[in-house]
Amino acid sequence: MCATLTVDDEEKRVVNTNGEEIGTIDEVGTGVAYVEPGPEMAESIKSRLRRDRDVTGGMERYHLDEDHIEEITGDEVRLQQF
Repeated sequence: MCATLTVDDEEKRVVNTNGEEIGTIDEVGTGVAYVEPGPEMAESIKSRLRRDRDVTGGMERYHLDEDHIEEITGDEVRLQQF
């Protein structure tokens, strides 16, 4: 399943398949969200997402493509298992 991201998804929690919060949507572009990782974002997830080269304010961000998303709800973005 592929979900469609909108600017309304900014600030939503990003959760893994176990429902654990791994980050927050910082910004949404065309077909991609920029995720600010939380302490629960595993290295295995980081390795599958592209790191944003334009790191601002010392915070790293990762690209989350729409094809990695299982579902978008009112308050969270749930990742597919990958």
